[in-house]
Amino acid sequence: MKLTTNTIIIVIGILALVFLACIPLSIVAANMLSTRPDSAIDVVATVQAMATPTTLPVTQAPPTETLLPPTPITIPPSHTPLPSPTPVSICDWASFVKDVTMPDGTALIAGETFTKTWRLSNRGTCTWTPDYMLVFNSGAQMGGTTAVRLPAYVAPGQTVDVSVTLTAPVTSGHHIGYWILRNPAGVLFGSGDKADKAFYVDIYTKEQYPHGTVTGNLCYPSEFNPPLTIYFEKADNSEVIQFSIPENHMNFSFLLPNGTYYVRAWAPNYNLEGAYVHPERTMKSFVVNGGQTTSGINICDWDIYPHSRGQ
Repeated sequence: MKLTTNTIIIVIGILALVFLACIPLSIVAANMLSTRPDSAIDVVATVQAMATPTTLPVTQAPPTETLLPPTPITIPPSHTPLPSPTPVSICDWASFVKDVTMPDGTALIAGETFTKTWRLSNRGTCTWTPDYMLVFNSGAQMGGTTAVRLPAYVAPGQTVDVSVTLTAPVTSGHHIGYWILRNPAGVLFGSGDKADKAFYVDIYTKEQYPHGTVTGNLCYPSEFNPPLTIYFEKADNSEVIQFSIPENHMNFSFLLPNGTYYVRAWAPNYNLEGAYVHPERTMKSFVVNGGQTTSGINICDWDIYPHSRGQ
């Protein structure tokens, strides 16, 4: 077959297109850039400059303060709780509860007899027996008594009232006497944390006045009271002090020396005797203390026969 010129040109064009299709696009682009004129290059550069972000000048930060290394914190060792103390166990141990009689600061007449009673609790582990004693320890003794036995058995935790009979000192002023317990082995013990604290009696005494006052009523069995004579008889030596009472006097008040007395009244016009008596009609004694008034000594029992003395 005879190829024409047009046919050859078409074939060559097709082959050229095939060849170009096989060349990488990047090579073609590079060749195109390398062969473009300067004006095109300027345009490309301008586009690239517009696309490139402008770098702003960087402001230099002030120098950072140099930090010192932190001071190490010492953590104290954790506190280990100490074991609870073991409760103290004492065989003979007392606790004061209260003053049953004669509270602290009681005022008494010098020479006056009184009874002091403490209420105590057995705080120890041993039972107190009647062989345990309350004994004088120090201070003002206030009488001849120096020891008294406990009145009963006292188990741990129980209480007991312990009494001692005392006499106020004859000198006026403030007086304190200390007493403590003693077990059968002769060991002294009391109250407090160490079982060594004594109990005490605390009183004040006033000066002994030589006279006291006695008062009472006259209950004569008639519409009026006749003239009377009153006799105060000392109980210890039968010494008699007498006073006259005018008629129609219904009461009396006399100053007598200190002491214990009986009293009776005599109505001479009627031969009747009256007296201050017990219910069984025996004469009843009473005490006159210096500086004090003894009242209620009423003479109301009358008889033609003399009254005998009672207690």
